Amino acid sequence: LFFLFLNNFFAFSQDQECILYFKDGTSLEGYGMLKIVNILDPKEKIKFRLTKEEKGDFWDFEDISKITFIGFEITKTFEYVKTSKLEYPKLLEILVDGEVKLYRSPESITHRFYFDNNDIGKNNFPKTSVTSVQNNYLKRDNEEIATCIDCSVFKNWAKNVSNYLSDCTTLVDDLKNYKYTFAKLEDAIIFYNDFCTE
Repeated sequence: LFFLFLNNFFAFSQDQECILYFKDGTSLEGYGMLKIVNILDPKEKIKFRLTKEEKGDFWDFEDISKITFIGFEITKTFEYVKTSKLEYPKLLEILVDGEVKLYRSPESITHRFYFDNNDIGKNNFPKTSVTSVQNNYLKRDNEEIATCIDCSVFKNWAKNVSNYLSDCTTLVDDLKNYKYTFAKLEDAIIFYNDFCTE
């Protein structure tokens, strides 16, 4: 088999109204998008401009802490978060804010093109498959690295959440008894922040 992988990074790929937050505590309103500028540069960047007429500049985690996109009915905030000691911080969406934050990575689409050995010489067109990936992370402010709860092959998210929030026995018991489905993950983290923290 011959494989070719192409990855697409999906989040906000078109200019949208936003607020850009700098690490020094200042902020700017304008138009922004999330973008990976160059496949050889692994830093996830933000393109920002004050007006739609401007060309805009690229910013990354060295100066920026987060960006909030403002839509008609919803706002979404993406924050630079380290998910590994060996990688640059990534832009993750904040789903739940509090003592424990719940983050989700933007959707990543992998296109796989391959030629089956049996097809070589018979068919010049490759076969394709598409995989969509989003991962969820938990992090406290005093932690440097966020903990992924569904990055492993088995994706045992409930066990990983229970281990991370083991100081809240009520929530751990509820997770063991399947009170929370994955669709209610945000509710579980909100419960922890509301009832299991000082």
